[in-house]
Amino acid sequence: MEIYTGLIMEYLIERATNINPKDDLEKLLKSKKNLRVKLGVDPTAPDVTLGWYAILRMLKKFQDYGHTAVLILGEFTAQVGDPSGKSETRKVMEENEIDDNAKGVLPIIKNILNDNNLEIVSNKDWLSKLTIQDMMELASKTTLAQMMERDDFSKRFSDNSPISLLEFFYPLYQGYDSVAVKADIEIGGNDQLWNLMLGREIQKSYDLSPQIAMTFPLLVGTDGSKKMSQSLNNYISISDSPENIFGKIMSIPDKIMWDYFTMLTDLEISEINNFRKNVDKGKTNPFDYKKMLGKLIVSEIYDENSALVAESTFENITINKNLPENMPETNIDDEIDIHLPNFLTENELTKSNSEARRLIESGSVKIDDQKVELLDINSSDLIGKTLQVGKRKFLKINKK
Repeated sequence: MEIYTGLIMEYLIERATNINPKDDLEKLLKSKKNLRVKLGVDPTAPDVTLGWYAILRMLKKFQDYGHTAVLILGEFTAQVGDPSGKSETRKVMEENEIDDNAKGVLPIIKNILNDNNLEIVSNKDWLSKLTIQDMMELASKTTLAQMMERDDFSKRFSDNSPISLLEFFYPLYQGYDSVAVKADIEIGGNDQLWNLMLGREIQKSYDLSPQIAMTFPLLVGTDGSKKMSQSLNNYISISDSPENIFGKIMSIPDKIMWDYFTMLTDLEISEINNFRKNVDKGKTNPFDYKKMLGKLIVSEIYDENSALVAESTFENITINKNLPENMPETNIDDEIDIHLPNFLTENELTKSNSEARRLIESGSVKIDDQKVELLDINSSDLIGKTLQVGKRKFLKINKK
């Protein structure tokens, strides 16, 4: 495959928030070497969010330019949990849960990346084999003082919040991953810069050329304030329906959509900046740009026709307050007691009973447009009516 250099790489360079050291990247690109570009993802949850998709798109761009994508599935590091940006110690995950998550996300990831210049490896293949002596050598590569320079650790220490010794090993493990795969470049979100830079130092200590560290904007979740995360339930899944993806994009705060444009579309940065200026000057309604964003994202994940249908559905249901034309239906017995959280989950309107309870308590569950407040109801209160969860999920209920 032809190796591209120069201006063709502008897409990535313009979007990167940190390139360290940038001069070394320029030298590598001019060498026309087939670069090994590393991205590590920990299977701590069973789904692929738009946040993950955004950084996977950057990895794919390197593939498109002729370089090799090295995707590290963090099946070992997932047991530790990445402390980057965290205010508390993560719960240690069970190995079987990590395995299940990995089996769920791997086919989705493979569908995003190109097959022909892709390596997918698991870091448990080498990290699980490290001896005590190996760990002592690895631990000698940094100091406690250096670890405490990290904003997250420093803040937690100041707040008297516990920091597990295990968490100090996470960046060391991540750095050793770069040794194992001989990474030329490692990419990640903004919160990964310290880890990526430590990876350079660890590579040098093992007599390898240090990787280039490239970080990109983190996508803020649908709550408009915190990093998109499945644990915070503020995420958009790329496995969701086109209608739900479009609808959730339309629900994000205006101020965060510019990073979505940057990381999830192929528009020029100059064009995105012009959009923003038009909104700031009151020339264009941000709603119009958000619809454009929703269509671009759905078109890439699905296709253009799906994006048009999703837009039409959004306008019909959310704006015009009409019921969907092809609403799913279910049949139930009359005069029986129903535990609503369980009913919602069984009918795939919610992912869990706890999510269902939370939505009921927040007033997001309605029967014929009337908010539901009770967790237990009689089936006679449902038959012949429409159950709605949030803005986009509906279920017509009939008598069996």
